[in-house]
Amino acid sequence: MEAFAQLTVFLILIILLTRAAVLLSNRIGLPSVAIQLLIGILLGPSLLNLLGAPIVLGTWGNISPSLLHSILKIFAEIGLIQLMFLAGLQTDWRKWKTDLKPIFSLSGWSFILTVLGVAIVAQWFVDRWTEALAISAIMATVSLGISVYQFKEGTHLKSRASYFVLGAAVISWLLAILLMIAGQAVNYASLYGVFRMTIAVSWLLGKLVMFFAIAYFLTSRFLRGIAKTGFEKRPRQTLIGYLLLVAALYAWGAMHFGSFAAVGVASLGGGLLEMSNLGLKEKIGGGFGSSLVSLPTGILFVVLGMEANFKGIEKHALFLVVLLLTVTIAKLFGGWLATRKGFVSSGERFPIIVGGLPQGEIGILIAAYLFSRGMVNPSQFNLAIIAVVILTMITPVLMRIGGKLSLREVPQSGTTKQSQEIASRSLP
Repeated sequence: MEAFAQLTVFLILIILLTRAAVLLSNRIGLPSVAIQLLIGILLGPSLLNLLGAPIVLGTWGNISPSLLHSILKIFAEIGLIQLMFLAGLQTDWRKWKTDLKPIFSLSGWSFILTVLGVAIVAQWFVDRWTEALAISAIMATVSLGISVYQFKEGTHLKSRASYFVLGAAVISWLLAILLMIAGQAVNYASLYGVFRMTIAVSWLLGKLVMFFAIAYFLTSRFLRGIAKTGFEKRPRQTLIGYLLLVAALYAWGAMHFGSFAAVGVASLGGGLLEMSNLGLKEKIGGGFGSSLVSLPTGILFVVLGMEANFKGIEKHALFLVVLLLTVTIAKLFGGWLATRKGFVSSGERFPIIVGGLPQGEIGILIAAYLFSRGMVNPSQFNLAIIAVVILTMITPVLMRIGGKLSLREVPQSGTTKQSQEIASRSLP
């Protein structure tokens, strides 16, 4: 009975703090994501240590230390599904066709420079290339779900900057998964030989491709079916059925591959629904913004903050500082290189350059997968999580600064008509 009372009090505390972060965000003008991550850091092992052990979000199916861990993990997973589904739903995938080349340039420069820089730095500190590649895969990603959440919260989701950042996020996500598999392949080859490694990697890639092909087929057929039979007859039932289908595919992917693949299914489900002609984008997006439905997302951000343990970095503080500096410089410089042409002001470039900083949920999920496979040890996992959380916290603050900067800058009278059109699509 006492344990149940403690559980109830803790859950109520989490819910109240999650909602208080949203209210505080509206009052002081700071992003709610940053506040909720900070709350998680304070509740976690860095200060209060209310759980006594980390949740390690993304390790689907693992036994939790306590009932409280299990419940929070369930809420966080629901919030993760919701966040990634909403990311796919709110992203205008058709807009990428006009800016596909600069999007590839942005993701390519940032990813390559980050991987090279982090791999060299990590190898210096950990003295093993397999672990260096694993840390590079974690730090080279760009958040998709949290980036959409930040742009939507700042009412900049339809800006040109958001198309660049979200497009680069998807590409970096795919590249990071390939790099993660490559790191595993190198480790497997050193233990069992090149031939067995080739068979194992081919089998894994084949299963991944088959899984996403099946997921695409089932979700697209479902949408085509309800479009033919008439969505208007039973809109609520068909929508619930579609969400259950996406959730089932999410669970399947999480159990067989890890949450890094499962969130891809959630994003795919939202993206296919966005591209359908059912007219549900605004309706569902508004529903996700309600207090009750958005609660799991807030709990997710708190849990992400609770994953970081700042008390465990005394012996690795230098590695953390160098890692943060390397990732920040590499991504900012990569963004600067990719946006040298086609932009009329630094105010337009700034949100795009800074938007590539956060690893967010993707980085943490890849870190959890590598941790569960023994590719990174507990101290390296903790350092990577801390770096991810710090970068994710500071990015929305810098984005707000970039939004104010773009407001103050006015194109000069000598700019061309094309440049003025580009400026009109930038952040307001």
